[in-house]
Order: sequence, then C-alpha cells, then structure tokens
Amino acid sequence: MCRVLRVSRSGYYAWRNRMTHPAGRAAEDLVLIEEITRIHAEFGYYGSPRIYRELLARDHRVGRHRVARLMRANGIRAARCKIKSRARAAPPARRPEVVDLVQRRFGAEVPDALWFTDVTQIRTGQGWLWAAVVLDAFNREVISWATAPQESPKTARQALADAIKVRRPPKGCVIHSDRGYQFTAWDWLTLAASNGLRISIGERKSCYDNAVMESWFASFKNEEIYPKGTPFTRAEARARLFSYIWEYNTRRRHSTLGYVAPRDYAAQSSICP
Repeated sequence: MCRVLRVSRSGYYAWRNRMTHPAGRAAEDLVLIEEITRIHAEFGYYGSPRIYRELLARDHRVGRHRVARLMRANGIRAARCKIKSRARAAPPARRPEVVDLVQRRFGAEVPDALWFTDVTQIRTGQGWLWAAVVLDAFNREVISWATAPQESPKTARQALADAIKVRRPPKGCVIHSDRGYQFTAWDWLTLAASNGLRISIGERKSCYDNAVMESWFASFKNEEIYPKGTPFTRAEARARLFSYIWEYNTRRRHSTLGYVAPRDYAAQSSICP
C-alpha cells in the first residue's frame, strides 16, 4: 500500500498513530467536541456564541472562532425554526391619548422602571393556547405569565396583575406593549393606572416598537416549541412554557446581558429586584 500511495513506511505508521492516538491540538479538539456535544444536548438551541460562553464558564480556554469551526465541522448547530405571526392591532383612533413613551429605548438602569408585555398563540393538539408574559427591561427577566384556552383581554390583565403583586413596582414604572386590543381595553388601562404604572403603546403594525417581547416569544417558539414539536394538549403547552421561563430566567445565557442569565445578572448588579 505504501508503494501504491508513494509514501514511506515510517510516514504511514506515523500518520496512523496520529489518527488512533491524537496528541496536542487534535487531542484538545476531541475533548472540546465532547464537551460541546454535552452542552448542545442540554441546550439544543445554543449556537456557537452561547456555547463558547458556556465553555468559558466551565473553565475551558478556547477561542470563539475555534468553537464555531468545531461545531461546523461536526454538524452541530442550533435547533431553530422560523416563527410565523399574525398582527392584530387596534386602530390609531382607539386610545389616541396613550403614546409611545419608550421610542425603542429598550434598556433600564434599575429594576421595575420599564416592563414589556405581549400576548402570543401556541398551537396544540387541542387547539390554540393564548399566553401573556410580562418582562423587566432591567435584566430581561420574565416576571409573570398567564394562559387561557380562548382569546380574551383577561389573559393579559391577569399577567399584569400577577406582576404587580410580585414586584410592587414604584409609581412611574412604564408598562409598554404593542397596540393590541387587549392593551387598549378599559380594564387594562384602569388596572395599570390605579397601580401607578405609566402606560406606553407602540405604533400600529410596527413590531420593532415592542421588539423585546417579539424577540422573547420568537426565542421561546424557536428554542422550545418548534424543535420539540407541537404540544399534544394545552396542559403540556403550559408546562413547557413554565419550564422554558424557569430555564430562561435562571440558566439561559442572554446575549444582551453579556451572556449571563437574567437572575445572575440581577444578583451581580448593585441593585437587585
């Protein structure tokens, strides 16, 4: 075989030894691939940036480009799918006095200064499940959530009532949403105003005005619903939503927070909720 391939016998045995007993950088790559595979099995929606940060947290000295190269070479990629949405908005003539107080400034320097909220639909084997979520701009933590088997303004109102009960926000905290009919309903406006919240609504049919919540729902569906399949029942959908929120708040590395989980970010900050 060495004669046919025109290589020396010593060269052939040296190559075979390298393949069967890798050393140096090749051996390090094997260790990294095993660790990357374990992380990906736990967080299937992680791409190379988050896996790189997770490796650093586990005391691996590695560069982000090396992680991306190893993942690409071994066919390891984030399990994500496209999200479909259908906009439903109230006309501008409805509640013209409520304006956009955020103007796409999505950050907050302290907790409970700016909240975001929205409602989404989750397809199940039993039909749709509607879910409302309230999120704090300070550390992007989900404060509260509520679900219902039918479309109703009560779902969003329940999520807001729970958030108020949990956090007791100071007077002047802004609650921002899109122009969905749930957020222009009189009961919603009364609940928010009576608890000292300042109401903010984005422009009609402009998803960018509430991009934080749009992004959160996209992450939830791309990372939890679509890769694992449609829930068979509404109860299963609720359980998966709760599980994702817990993992998101406590473990998932958030790119906006420097790849730190929301609860960890709050704990590391000088001001905690």
